[in-house]
Amino acid sequence: MKYLGIDYGSKKVGFAQSDDEGMLAFPLMISPNDKNLLKDTLELIRAMKFTTVVIGESVDQKGKPNEIAKQARKFGVDIEKAIDVRVAFEKEWYSSMEARKQPGKEGSHEVDDQAAAIILQRYLDKTNGPGIAEEEGEGDEEVEEEGNGENG
Repeated sequence: MKYLGIDYGSKKVGFAQSDDEGMLAFPLMISPNDKNLLKDTLELIRAMKFTTVVIGESVDQKGKPNEIAKQARKFGVDIEKAIDVRVAFEKEWYSSMEARKQPGKEGSHEVDDQAAAIILQRYLDKTNGPGIAEEEGEGDEEVEEEGNGENG
């Protein structure tokens, strides 16, 4: 499954994509939030064959949806009505602040794609569950043991 992550903002919208396995998220692009946003997003979904769209859900300090969250929800509904994809929402707690801490992005305001990747990665981590990391960890131990036998 391939996922599209969206950090929806009133002026700019950040996009991120997952790898083909739906394990890792990567920044994709930043677009203006204008009259072409829905059409362009639908074209992107079709072209890149995304099966699920994850939209950041903006909330205030008390965890209540704010005005931009209502617009993002409507955008998600519009996507679902127009194309056969699943739309999910993931809280975007401090994703932009976290994105600005990324190496090379310190203090930058052009982080919407990075924030989208953070939102998408949070969703993927929840979806994939802790079993994946445990399996990878077990595989790493086996590699170390084999390596020790060859060198020792």
